Amino acid sequence: MAAADTDEHRVQGEGGLLRAVGTGVITGAADDDPSAIGTYASAGAKFGLAFLWIAPVVLPMMYVVVYLSAKLGRVYGKGLFAVIRDRYSRRLLYPLMVGAIAGNVIEAAANLGGIAASLNLLVPAPIPLIVVGAAGAIFALQFWGSYSLLRATFKWLTLALFAYVAAAIMAKPDLREVLIGTFVPRIQFNGEFLSMIVACIGTSLSAYIYTWQSNQEVEEQIEQGKRTVAQRRGASERELDRTRRDVMIGMAFSNLILYFIILATGSTLHAAGKTEIETAAEAAAALQPLAGES
Repeated sequence: MAAADTDEHRVQGEGGLLRAVGTGVITGAADDDPSAIGTYASAGAKFGLAFLWIAPVVLPMMYVVVYLSAKLGRVYGKGLFAVIRDRYSRRLLYPLMVGAIAGNVIEAAANLGGIAASLNLLVPAPIPLIVVGAAGAIFALQFWGSYSLLRATFKWLTLALFAYVAAAIMAKPDLREVLIGTFVPRIQFNGEFLSMIVACIGTSLSAYIYTWQSNQEVEEQIEQGKRTVAQRRGASERELDRTRRDVMIGMAFSNLILYFIILATGSTLHAAGKTEIETAAEAAAALQPLAGES
């Protein structure tokens, strides 16, 4: 326990607080991937500011499940699927792995499509070509890049998400409607509205975030010099406090972006009568208050 506290003091002395904030924000930004942005944008366009209450409702769910994943990686010293492999039978492990791989492949394909469609607004190239280029760049970064490079790169990329915050503010939504939409749930008991609730909850609790967070805790410990499982096993109260803070910062950031995406699209697309989003270009129209007329 004393050794763990000593390691923690060393990390804090090397800018550990800033790194903790950074890794938490990276996890939150990863949760707001292109497919998630599309879901939230669709919710805002379809139902406007009346859907803002979903953000504070899902925040506790996001925090609890991601913190459990983080604590698992921090205390056990291995990622989620390594824990399942060690503690449970193969009859449970293999179906979970197949389901996770299938889900992640589908989500990765959707995200690459969203990246390509968005870049196509700026780069006049065929979308399939952009998909291949984006996939190649991401693979190269992961294969040849170090963990510290990935962390630094993703940390800076998170800043792009603040475009929705700026766009929502510049759209000048009615403050009274914003407050009502945030704190007074107005639920419509029809299939379309209820399906959107399920979609937003499911997107906020993306399956890959669980493995992402548990593995990230392991990678952070490896970078601190704890290269064996025995060295990583266990955690001090100080380390768990830092993990809780890290996760809360990340999930609050993710939830804030979720909120402002709905606010931006509700204040622009929904207000203009554009209630259906089918392409990345239509979702990007919510950024018009920030970007100006094209």
